[in-house]
Amino acid sequence: MATSTLIQYLAQNQTSGLGVSAPVGAGASNRRQVETFIAGGTVAAGDVVALDTSKTGADKALFVVEAPANAGALAVGVCIGSAESNGSLTPGSKINVVVTGYVASADVETGVAAGQALVVGSTAGRFAAMANAATSVSGVFISAPVTGTGAAQNTAHGLGVVPDLVFAIPDDLSPATTGSYVVTTGAHTSTNAIFTVTTNKVYRVVAIRLSAAEKQFAAISGPIAVALSAESGNKAEVFMLKRGF
Repeated sequence: MATSTLIQYLAQNQTSGLGVSAPVGAGASNRRQVETFIAGGTVAAGDVVALDTSKTGADKALFVVEAPANAGALAVGVCIGSAESNGSLTPGSKINVVVTGYVASADVETGVAAGQALVVGSTAGRFAAMANAATSVSGVFISAPVTGTGAAQNTAHGLGVVPDLVFAIPDDLSPATTGSYVVTTGAHTSTNAIFTVTTNKVYRVVAIRLSAAEKQFAAISGPIAVALSAESGNKAEVFMLKRGF
C-alpha cells in the first residue's frame, strides 16, 4: 500500500515521550515519500534502483533491482535500507525506497556538484550529472560529391569524434548515370567516414554527431533527482523528484 501523503505539515518540532521537543525529521512531512519494494537482486543502501522488467505482470512494479547503466525512466528511487526485521537486503527481501524527496546518502559519480540535475549514468546503481545542452555540442557534416573507386575511401568529417550516425547518399541521379550502387560501410573513426562504393558512382557522405544532452534525452524523459551536495567518496545528498508513484 502506498505511503500516505500529508497535504501540509505545519509543526516545526515534535515532542518525544519524555516531553523533550525535537526537530521534525525528513520523513515526517509531505516532502518525502518512501515506498516498500521487493529486491529482485542484491542491492545496497544508497543504490539507485529500477523496476525489474524480468518479472511478469504486476510484479514488474513490485520488484526492483540495482538500476542498470543508463536506466532512464525505469529508475524509481534510492534504496535507504531494509524493511525486514532482520535488516536483509538480499534478493526477495523487502526494501525501503525513497521515490520522492530527501536522501541523505545516494550513490553518485565522481564530480557531481550541488544543484546538478541527475540521471542514472554509465555505472549501474549510481547517479550521474545530466548533460548540459549548452556545453555538449552536436554537429552535422555533408561532404562534397565523392566518386567511388570500388575500394575503401576516407572522407574527413571534422566532427572530432566517431559520429553517431553516418550514411552515404547517391548524387548522380540523372538518366545518364543511374544504376545500382553497392555501398559497404567501413569502421568510421573520429577523423574519417569510410565507405566502399561502386566504381564511378558519385555519392555524398552525411555524418551526424549528437550532443551528450541529446543522447540522454533519447533514453529518458528528464532528470529524476537533484544533487543537494557535492559528491564526496561517490556519495551525495539528493532530492528525488516526484514522478507519479
